[in-house]
Amino acid sequence: MTTTEYDPLLRRIHWATAIIFIAAMLIGFYCGLQAPGTSPRRELLELHKSLGVTLFLLAIVRVMVRAATAVPAEPASLSPLVRLAARLNHWALYGVLFAMPVTGYMFSSAGGYSLRYFWTFSWPRLFAGNKWVEHAGELSHGLLAYLVYAAVALHIGATVWHSLVKKDATLARMWPAAGRD
Repeated sequence: MTTTEYDPLLRRIHWATAIIFIAAMLIGFYCGLQAPGTSPRRELLELHKSLGVTLFLLAIVRVMVRAATAVPAEPASLSPLVRLAARLNHWALYGVLFAMPVTGYMFSSAGGYSLRYFWTFSWPRLFAGNKWVEHAGELSHGLLAYLVYAAVALHIGATVWHSLVKKDATLARMWPAAGRD
């Protein structure tokens, strides 16, 4: 079966992921500029972590839906190099959707930081007091943030390029179809 658009459920998950991802990214960036232990940094980090866990769970659902649905063919006008760059960037985005919440959890769990989910319940601390896990989680989370910034910028930049310069139907493959979804 040939399709020109992604599955409607996958499109909804994509846009929900994008909104939550950008919110978590911006909150994390802001909190990185603030002094530890200050308000509103503490409260925003609670939100940041909850969004991260939500993204992790959404990524699991996203991968399952993606595996179970047809993927539209790439536009024939794309060069092999552009196709490769798109695939690599998508893999990077999928990777950080899983890696960032895991490394954030490692850091928070081992470091004794709050693990409350939207101010309701707390996740278990599987690495409580483990200084090596705390350090590895903090370092990895911080370094991966740069990959997040680059991958998101490339993804948005490519979308703008396809829409405004190439004027092809690449964005239409993932854009919510009004009245149909």
